[in-house]
Amino acid sequence: MKPTHTLALCLTLLPLLAAHADEDENDLNTVTVTGTRAPTDLSRAPLIIDIIDRDDAELATASRVEDVLSRQPGLHVAGQGRRNGQTLSMRGFGRDGVLVRLDGVRQDITTGHIGNFFLDPALIQDVQIARGALSSLYGSNAMGGVVSFTSVEASDLLAPGQDSGARLSLGGATASDELRGSLTAFGRRDTANGQVDGLFSVGRSESGDIRRAGGDEAEEDATLNSLLLKGGWEPNSEQRVFISWQHYDERATQPANPQQLTSSSSNLLRDRNVESNNVQLGHRWQPADVTEITSRLTFSQQDIDESEANRTLERVGLQSDGYHTMEHGWLSQTVVFGAELEQARQRPDGEASGFPRADIDTQAAYLESTLTAGNYLADGGAGQFDVGLGARYDRYDATGQNDTDSVHDRISPRFRLAWRPNDGLMLFSGYAEAFRAPSLSELYANERHFAGFCSGPFFCVPDNYWVANPNLSPETSHTWESGVVWHQGDWQVRASYFDTRADDFIDTQVDILAGTTQAVNVQRAQLWGYDARVAWQPSALPLLTSFVGLSEVSGKDRDSGEALGSQTPLEMTLGSEVALYNSDVRVGWQGRFARDFDKQGDDERLPGYGLHDVHLAWRLSPAIDTSLRLANLGDKVWYRPDGSLGDGRSLFATLNWQW
Repeated sequence: MKPTHTLALCLTLLPLLAAHADEDENDLNTVTVTGTRAPTDLSRAPLIIDIIDRDDAELATASRVEDVLSRQPGLHVAGQGRRNGQTLSMRGFGRDGVLVRLDGVRQDITTGHIGNFFLDPALIQDVQIARGALSSLYGSNAMGGVVSFTSVEASDLLAPGQDSGARLSLGGATASDELRGSLTAFGRRDTANGQVDGLFSVGRSESGDIRRAGGDEAEEDATLNSLLLKGGWEPNSEQRVFISWQHYDERATQPANPQQLTSSSSNLLRDRNVESNNVQLGHRWQPADVTEITSRLTFSQQDIDESEANRTLERVGLQSDGYHTMEHGWLSQTVVFGAELEQARQRPDGEASGFPRADIDTQAAYLESTLTAGNYLADGGAGQFDVGLGARYDRYDATGQNDTDSVHDRISPRFRLAWRPNDGLMLFSGYAEAFRAPSLSELYANERHFAGFCSGPFFCVPDNYWVANPNLSPETSHTWESGVVWHQGDWQVRASYFDTRADDFIDTQVDILAGTTQAVNVQRAQLWGYDARVAWQPSALPLLTSFVGLSEVSGKDRDSGEALGSQTPLEMTLGSEVALYNSDVRVGWQGRFARDFDKQGDDERLPGYGLHDVHLAWRLSPAIDTSLRLANLGDKVWYRPDGSLGDGRSLFATLNWQW
């Protein structure tokens, strides 16, 4: 089915839904999102944003990122369940085209088949998934969207009327024979110099081989230790000084390529230690609800240690972001602004390959203004209009071996227009440009890629070496996106259609006979598709919530006209949850369905699938609660677009005791 046809079918639901909605009934709960860099009501956000919070079954029971994100429509987590192999793809862009942020700091180490971010979901409060070209706000890598993880704070755990507490969490997952536990202490206190608060959390997890769909196993023996230390001081109601340290340390025995299912003669098991530290010191100034400026000094370090090889990425940054809303009589204006300075350093050791010694300095500034004017039709006007215009300037200076420099700058503009004839309907359209700067490995790698071999007595292949290419241009994209947001009574609908033209894709070309591997700009592509969401919370049954999500992405090579395959097959996610016994018990079901699709980069046709999950959350007492989730109930064999096996049947369980 063509994306336009499926989107049209979704939009035809609007009048049908309206027939069942009463304008006098209460709207769905208002949700505030930050994908636009300023707190925004979800019903006024001109893009598709999905939110997963700590009470949702996926996050409440998760031990790795795959557990949290694998049921999101159009979002795929590559790998075989190992934390070290987790990378994201969304809207046709892979790991380098989807920006991952942890408490506002980018996470994007790039080295071989190892993942580019490391975090413990037990420490996460919520996840926001903003889809679309967002380089005008977030810079490099935000071509397909931004996935933002926010860690838990003391205020998230404190019970009403309490100033201190502790929380013991125990859990596990059957698919990985995992047992995990964490202990968290938190509190706040009023002093003569203002209010102070703090949180301290330590966690540990031990797991074994990971069961995939159909019963195949991904070999692994892993131990994860995590720590979160956060504190804040509010000298007055306008200011807050905060500090945090997140520590992640996983020691695992797994295949050299953790994204492959099993080990082999060319993918031997090895001991791997991955350590990640994220430290920040910041200040938030909020003199009024309409004004906020947050500045932070950050340091992050990812260290991947293997036998005879080590890779370390260190990143130091200074950034400041803010927004301000002004009223000009009949016109209101919201200005979003910010600036960033950052230095990243790669340091290999031993026989590390494809991870050269190199540095990159980045400077950036952005400004976006949104003007709102007009009156709703019912008030005699032509409707309310939003006009947004903004841009971000990025410059990066990369230096590799032999003092070879790569200097580029990029301006990423964004324009959008929204029209609201009434408070319950918004139509929007916009244009945005995005980019992805080449990684230091793509620019400067020059070590041996793999050893030569002989396939017969008369044919031998020489050793293969990386060839540096400091002349690489950044990947760029141009995206038009239009959509609708409608909410009335019990119903809410959000849908958009996008068309992206991408240039200068960075690909890796391997010349077997010449013995070379080099990153080059090769492809011009067109990507198009849609996202749609429908939510229903009937006022007659206020304890019932239901949702439907649709997504599809297709693409073609603009030079050859050949299809790139379904970058994301037609997928539908739907589910329902009911709360019982004064909401102390919540029972729900979620399904994810996809049609058959072409494997990325191959002519193979992969089968469609239907997955079913069920979950139960039960508050046994004010101090004790538990969450259970049975994923892939039928143990359905299913594949991601890259051909890797999806997760198999697994029971996730978490028990929390708070006092």
